[in-house]
Amino acid sequence: MSRWAGLGLALLPLQAPWFAALAALVGLWRLLHSRKPYLGWAFLGMALLGTVGQGLSSQGFVPTLSPPDYVTTAKSDRPNPISPILHGFLGWNHEDGGQRIAQRVAQGFWRIPRHNPKTGREFSEFLEDRWYPLEPGQTYTQSFYLRHDGTQARLTITFFTQRGHHPVPTQMEPVAPGVWRVWARYTAQEGDGAVRAIDFLNEGGDFTYLEVGWPQLERAPTPSPYRMGPTGLRELGWRLQWWVGAALMGFLVLQGGVWLCQQTPAPTAALAVLVGMLAHLGYAGWQWLEAGEGARVAGLTPQPNFLGHGAVAAAGLVWVLGGRRLGGVALAVATLTLWLSGSRTAFWALLLLGLGWGWSLGRYRWAALGMGGLLAGVALAEPGLLGRLAQVAFDHSAQARLQFWQVAWQAFREHPLGGVGFGHFPLYFDLHPPSGAIEYTPGHAHNLGLHLLAEGGLLSLLGLGLWLAGGARALVARRAWPALVLLGAILLLNTTDFTFFSAWVYYPLILATASALAQRPH
Repeated sequence: MSRWAGLGLALLPLQAPWFAALAALVGLWRLLHSRKPYLGWAFLGMALLGTVGQGLSSQGFVPTLSPPDYVTTAKSDRPNPISPILHGFLGWNHEDGGQRIAQRVAQGFWRIPRHNPKTGREFSEFLEDRWYPLEPGQTYTQSFYLRHDGTQARLTITFFTQRGHHPVPTQMEPVAPGVWRVWARYTAQEGDGAVRAIDFLNEGGDFTYLEVGWPQLERAPTPSPYRMGPTGLRELGWRLQWWVGAALMGFLVLQGGVWLCQQTPAPTAALAVLVGMLAHLGYAGWQWLEAGEGARVAGLTPQPNFLGHGAVAAAGLVWVLGGRRLGGVALAVATLTLWLSGSRTAFWALLLLGLGWGWSLGRYRWAALGMGGLLAGVALAEPGLLGRLAQVAFDHSAQARLQFWQVAWQAFREHPLGGVGFGHFPLYFDLHPPSGAIEYTPGHAHNLGLHLLAEGGLLSLLGLGLWLAGGARALVARRAWPALVLLGAILLLNTTDFTFFSAWVYYPLILATASALAQRPH
């Protein structure tokens, strides 16, 4: 039975999180039987350093949120989903589109001009482009506090849903000199699955700017006292769970992976991974046919870059487990999968992996590398064959990444030891946007080192470096050169992206390391 235990590896390229859960259980079982833990010191050091870093991290970049006296507040179980931090507040008109130019001012308000500062055109609508679920038949109320510099400002709140705009009668109740609470209600209809809030139309007046603060969305026919919405800050428990969980899961999967590699013939394990890669390629190909030419598909992963990066990691694992022949087949499968994903960073990592594989062919290496060079020449002559992969110019995406890196470095310089806390880079970026920001609310810094420095500081990066050093040392001791090439390819993947801890990348690297640890060191 143990001979076929490695067949479960077919699940890794398809649903890496499911495979990791099963492998972690095997690793736990192995440890309970008093087996020697592999690289325990490296994973422990990674977890401890990151934990200390999160204890030292600072969330002082978030403005202090204290409602002024005229904002009536109450504690209630009824949630308010809208954040009081309106960093995404937009002015919009047909000619200019949405312009994210709101600035934070005193007492929790955000100021936005009536006219676009660049074009001079008046905004016809002001909104936060965030969506919240609705239940048909229920009545909802949008409300916010308003200040302006004129004698009159006429506004109409619109409930914008999947069925379009629904402007409704809007109340403006004075609560203090120069301050109003603005609100309106709407009963959701069939087809109204979600609403964009806050959202209101400019109906005229003599103001030059508006100041909006303390927004609320609630299921009620009239506005109730204000309840604090989410700020976007993660609790320390969540942040530690993410980091320590990644270290613990990696440790357990490594222990289970060593057992799998010891019990299963390497060619069988490699074939299992290859079968999973082929199945994933088939599913991604079906998605591509359904979406049409030029589309980027994600397969069974959350997004296209995970598909491409995971294909590179899985191909490297097949080479580690099954040797040159199966590794060559896996590289071909990964090439097709990567083309469907359109991941440009994965393309360069695949080239590095292919160079390492070609060099491993011994006396045939020059023939293989020559064939690779010929294919590269054909691709350069006919760039259309590569699709999006041929777009290596300094385009919109590349320029945005430079801005992400600039802000990540700024976050690290302000908070060098513990960063701003895991999960907080998007919020930090929105509160400290660079001049002429191209994109807002990036999910990450698009660079492994800079992202860890920004969110976890030097201690988290040192923790990851400790783990990488331990793994690399074990690979060198066993002369596991293919696994070292895979490690280099994965680090290359993470120079312009952040997928290192993605299950489709992290666990193939763990399994490649486990394969080497299953051997005796030289």
